[in-house]
Amino acid sequence: MTNPKRGELRLEMAGQTFNCKINMDVIMRMEVGIGKSILKLANTLQGGDMTTADMVAFLTPVLRSSGDDLKDKDVQKLVWEAGLTGSLTAVAEVITFIITGNDNEGNEQEAASA
Repeated sequence: MTNPKRGELRLEMAGQTFNCKINMDVIMRMEVGIGKSILKLANTLQGGDMTTADMVAFLTPVLRSSGDDLKDKDVQKLVWEAGLTGSLTAVAEVITFIITGNDNEGNEQEAASA
């Protein structure tokens, strides 16, 4: 069970599950890797301008936060296996998680009980 209040996010890619821990260090590494702020990354994703290199740069620090010692090559392989749609979905999940203040899980539980 993940705790979104502590920045914990379960991310699934290419049939693998990663229990990531999103914190300020991970966010800064994402921004530096792509050279854009999180909000600009969201706009890039929305505009369909995200390259596969951007996806790898974005996902590497996120997936490494799970405790797995993944390198760029490992993440490239995951992006390839997950496909563009699966990889973009993972990126969108992380961006949403960051922008919404990690508060989605409570809303999902409320919606499920309604």
